[in-house]
Amino acid sequence: MYLLNYLSLQLAQQLFIAVGRYRTGIGLVGAKDGINSTYTTPGLEKYVHNLPYLSIAVYYNGQRLILLDDYVVMESGGSGSGYDTIIMVVSPKPGDKVYADYITSGP
Repeated sequence: MYLLNYLSLQLAQQLFIAVGRYRTGIGLVGAKDGINSTYTTPGLEKYVHNLPYLSIAVYYNGQRLILLDDYVVMESGGSGSGYDTIIMVVSPKPGDKVYADYITSGP
């Protein structure tokens, strides 16, 4: 309650909405064959990419990767279609784990 005294109403509403749409430990979809480096969120789910504060956090075998150094984000349907794609620098091999934490862009 006291925290809300220090936040603007708009920021407080955004944080409240984000809590309900937060996804954690979600496996990314794509072949792990040592060649493929493109992965997507499951289903038709899109994620928020609003720098510098909100973007997807990608993990490779438990280690958090760094945006732009280890991976980039894209909108597979073109500009304005919503972020749903991750392109990694390293191509995971069979048995590797690739997962993410993110906030969905829709309900």
